[in-house]
Amino acid sequence: EPCGFQFRNLGAFRINAWVGEFAVPLNPGDKHKYTWYVAARNGGVWKTINNGTTFECISDKLGVNAIGDVEVAPSDPEIVWIGTGEDFNARSSYYGNGIWKSTDAGETWENMGLEDSHHIAEIIIHPENADIVWVAVMGHLFSENSERGVFKTINGGKSWEKVLYIDEATGVIDIVINPQNPDILYASAYEKVRTPWTFEPGGEKSRIYKTTDGGDNWEMITGGGFPGGSLGRIGIDLQYNNPDVIVAVVQNLNLKQGADPDATVEFDEFTDHSFDNLIGGECYRSVDAGKTWKRLNDPEKNDVSGKAAYSFNKICVDPDDPDKIYITGAGMYITLDGGKTWPRAGVSGRFATNFGDNRSLWIDPHDGRHMLLGSDGGAYETWDGGLSMFHYYNIPLGEIYMVEVDDDEPYNIYIGLQDHEVWKAPSNSWSGRISIKDWVIVGMWDGMFTKVDHEDNRWLYYTTQFGSHHRVDQKTGERVSIEPVIPEGEERYRYTWNAPIMLSPHDSKIIYAGAQKLLRSSDRGNNWEEISPDLTKNDKVKIAGTGHIMYCTITSMDESALKPGLIWVGTDDGKVHITKDKGRTWQELTENIEKAGVPHERWVARIIASRHDEATAYLVHNGYRNDDFKPYVLKTNDFGETWTNISSNLPDYPVNVIFEDHKNPELLFLGNDKGVFYTLDAGAGWIEMKTNIPPVVVRDLLVHPRENDLIVGTYGRAAWMGDISPLQQFTKDIREKDFHLFDIEPKPQSNYSQQASWGNYHMMGSNHLFTPNEHNGLEIWYYFKNDDWGKAKLTVSDMEGNEIYTRDIEVIKGLKRVYWNTFRTEPGTYSISLTYKNETIIKEGVVEKGWQWPVLNYRDN
Repeated sequence: EPCGFQFRNLGAFRINAWVGEFAVPLNPGDKHKYTWYVAARNGGVWKTINNGTTFECISDKLGVNAIGDVEVAPSDPEIVWIGTGEDFNARSSYYGNGIWKSTDAGETWENMGLEDSHHIAEIIIHPENADIVWVAVMGHLFSENSERGVFKTINGGKSWEKVLYIDEATGVIDIVINPQNPDILYASAYEKVRTPWTFEPGGEKSRIYKTTDGGDNWEMITGGGFPGGSLGRIGIDLQYNNPDVIVAVVQNLNLKQGADPDATVEFDEFTDHSFDNLIGGECYRSVDAGKTWKRLNDPEKNDVSGKAAYSFNKICVDPDDPDKIYITGAGMYITLDGGKTWPRAGVSGRFATNFGDNRSLWIDPHDGRHMLLGSDGGAYETWDGGLSMFHYYNIPLGEIYMVEVDDDEPYNIYIGLQDHEVWKAPSNSWSGRISIKDWVIVGMWDGMFTKVDHEDNRWLYYTTQFGSHHRVDQKTGERVSIEPVIPEGEERYRYTWNAPIMLSPHDSKIIYAGAQKLLRSSDRGNNWEEISPDLTKNDKVKIAGTGHIMYCTITSMDESALKPGLIWVGTDDGKVHITKDKGRTWQELTENIEKAGVPHERWVARIIASRHDEATAYLVHNGYRNDDFKPYVLKTNDFGETWTNISSNLPDYPVNVIFEDHKNPELLFLGNDKGVFYTLDAGAGWIEMKTNIPPVVVRDLLVHPRENDLIVGTYGRAAWMGDISPLQQFTKDIREKDFHLFDIEPKPQSNYSQQASWGNYHMMGSNHLFTPNEHNGLEIWYYFKNDDWGKAKLTVSDMEGNEIYTRDIEVIKGLKRVYWNTFRTEPGTYSISLTYKNETIIKEGVVEKGWQWPVLNYRDN
């Protein structure tokens, strides 16, 4: 049936993405017996009503996919709360738009306020009165604000009272309630500072507070064996059946005894060693409701905070046995004997088969062996205390940094994923649908920038966190490090988290890498040379920032496809330069850009050279790390001497990427923290691409140069792809016509193999994810300027004039498409016409020979 723009969702779902919370009805009744909820930190809230066989996203109408918590009222499973804005305090932690409530188990939602909270950590619902709710709010990540602390409502969210507040820089990261006496709650305050160049993970205001009157009054827990001084993130839990037992995991930031506070810390791309001289992760337990505490571990032997405690440090205690304690981390930290031993997964055999970087744990209050675990690899369930794990890979999640394509037929898509390497899959599969069996791994570690040699798809290049440049030979399946070597006597190269690389459009053997200087290799990365000075501010104070950050780095660069050696470069500290002579001389453009209205030192998210005019470039500055949510999209037509702000009617969301179409210079695509936008008039006005893509952060996008598909990489909901060819032709003249039939792209007779229908190849059951191939046949796009009660007629004829296919078309305003299935059609050229009001438009449609795949060689066409 006729439809508008629809995109296919695909991703390496088998490895999934970061899951932050679970909610399971405490008293489900028959209706919700098999219902529970999964909150992906950047992928929305997913609900299952069949115990995990299938999941449905229930949060897309919230307008945001960053989730801090989801909770179900213990007294009424129809009441569900979602706190938006995830609480992991990372460089990639996205913000929310307040707290939402559903009274029909997620069917409909109402925003209940706290819009300026940005990051909601936890929600506690009174066990008997669902109108009473407490919310732990962290507040803004990159700045101070007053809407943080603990908020309470006694009327179901109609109004809120701030009942615990420390200051504008200290939020509340965790809160628990005594289920036997709901007037008793504990909350952990968290003081931290994050800027674009540094992260201070704690302070002396990180403390546990207790109330015995429902939040009217709070008392800080001090002494009794609990640590003081500078503390980081604190996670807390109560034993369900004996709530006088409290456990806490604390990142102790005080200096180790005898350690040198001024000791030099060498930067390590994969591990933050700035905590090596500090006490580290400690586990404490109180058996008298917080009066006295006992430390259960020696952090010198078992640092239970491990790496990046600001994004871990959650703790759970068994509902019946206080000696069984579980702490989330890169690996699960567990003790089954009250801290006497802390066996790791390889020794204990527990939590050994799930992906690491464990972020959240739910323990069944009625059976401590039954748990739900959320990690960077998705959602898992265990019924034997972690000895065996079941992976719910069937939630379509993926946190994508970059997307890339090649020129195979069908072409392949490459996605670089947070925590999950670089993966590759065909845009159409031999079996008629893309499944986990079609995805293959082509990179390592965190998947960042990925570039494929379009002259020879054999060669692939990728970076991971802070560089680690590699070249992959896809023919032999081998990789080799090509990381640039620092010249003797010079300071080390500084790379941003997702270090950029690019291939020259004039010679694919030439590779560029961005550090603080622009580096070039003329031999596929075997040797490198510096072709620029330091293009950043080289601010020594900011370069020396803590928190596993490299600052004053190149974040984006592009070489003109029209003129070799014309290169544009942007940095994280807001500088922009241009060279017109392959790096021999450089001109700084920053002052010109700031004259156009960009605030000082805003992160350059993307700079691209026009494919149509060598003097033209597009520039995107991103204020996310400055707590600035305005769009900054600029264009120059004179090599950067002057800039025009083309943000026009874009909403107030930071912009991450811009892409110029290769056919139509007026057509631009843009990805921001809400979704995809496009312009048909070079930025004079922007249109939100309201398709089936959910409201989600878009980190990268591109248009395939041959197939004209838009590929969208989202940070939470994996990749989306769809044909945008009518937009390339949708000029002002066509928009003024009463109707139009667009040029039709050639397509194969069949875009899947005959083998697809031979038997029962596909896995049976409802619990598998797959992405169908694009519709088989010719894709026929048309346009009507206005609605009309009349009908139009679409006809397909062979070149002798014989009608093969005809159908009536309803006249509905806008762009629509239908498909003519060519599976039983002979390859050749056909005449396709659209008739409306006695006027006929005729286009050619070419049916090419169907694609073929050799048996057992499905990736080699």
